[in-house]
Amino acid sequence: MIRVVHLFNVRDTVEESAFIEWLEARLGTATRMHGCVERKTWVLLDGFEGSYRAPSPAKNRPKYVIEAYWTDQQSADRFRRWLLETAEGRELHDRWFSSVTDHTTLRYVEGWLPVPADM
Repeated sequence: MIRVVHLFNVRDTVEESAFIEWLEARLGTATRMHGCVERKTWVLLDGFEGSYRAPSPAKNRPKYVIEAYWTDQQSADRFRRWLLETAEGRELHDRWFSSVTDHTTLRYVEGWLPVPADM
């Protein structure tokens, strides 16, 4: 399982709720077509830096997190190619990325890989 996470803020010049609604609808349809098995959008509630014993408020963190779960790397790669190489994909990409700031994409693989002791 591959988890792709996008963290971002919406530009001040963009109507936030309408943009998020549009993005959810477009990504929901497009990612399912390419093998995404689950998607979620999260809005930052709160956070802290440091340990639980000595927390300090987290500052300047992106407000939105979108996660997409893919069964394999090939499916995630197919979506990325569609996003960059087709007219419909580029339209989605361009509106998405012209409407956000502070964007980061992170990719995770499920679980952990044991390391042989004799390396």
